[in-house]
Amino acid sequence: KHDQISSKSRLDDYVTEADKNSEIFLKPKLYELIKGSNFIGEESYNKFDTYENLLSDYTWTCDPIDGTYNYVNNLDKFCIMISLCKSKIPIASWLYFPVFKIFCYTIPNSFVIFSNKINKVKVFRKNDNIKFEVLKGSTSIIDELFYNFKTQKDKQGLTVSKNLRCAGFEVIALVCGKVDYMKHKYLTPWDHSPVFDLAKSSGCRIDLNPKVDTFKYNFKGQLLCTSTELIYNMLV
Repeated sequence: KHDQISSKSRLDDYVTEADKNSEIFLKPKLYELIKGSNFIGEESYNKFDTYENLLSDYTWTCDPIDGTYNYVNNLDKFCIMISLCKSKIPIASWLYFPVFKIFCYTIPNSFVIFSNKINKVKVFRKNDNIKFEVLKGSTSIIDELFYNFKTQKDKQGLTVSKNLRCAGFEVIALVCGKVDYMKHKYLTPWDHSPVFDLAKSSGCRIDLNPKVDTFKYNFKGQLLCTSTELIYNMLV
């Protein structure tokens, strides 16, 4: 309802009671998995937090609804995003797409799994080529997820997402080779910890500006992920 939706920094930057209550639901359950761990959630985030004095080496990041704009407008491109970080570096991530009932998670630095009750598919790259390995069922799970996915060509002729408004969906489109690259100027722990981990685990090329060895959840800079090394070199 209208009284359950409000705006943040922009009029179309929505937050809903569903966002807030989902985070409240998830937080204690994540704490149970690793006792004494830290938690950084989008809805409980304080812009003055520095994340420098957290007690545990392990930190959960959580975006309870990534793509809230789509959610409130009855569109299907939204998801729940959670990552686990060690020493601020993402080491595992989980995405769930409620409308599609599809679960996506990383096997760190190796591959990404897409799963539902019928199908389970492993996605990875070998010699810069995307590979889909069926573990159960078929690759129809990928077709279902991208059934009405809209893309467009940029001025260089590369494929990018169109009016997506969901970082989680954008990165799995990259993982599956549906877009050629994604570039984000403003990074947040709850969005870009899982984005980085999913891109890296599937074998995508990642570039951080300013240059650092690896992404950490408190990184303040820009992120470029490309589907292949060839596309990365084209953009550079």
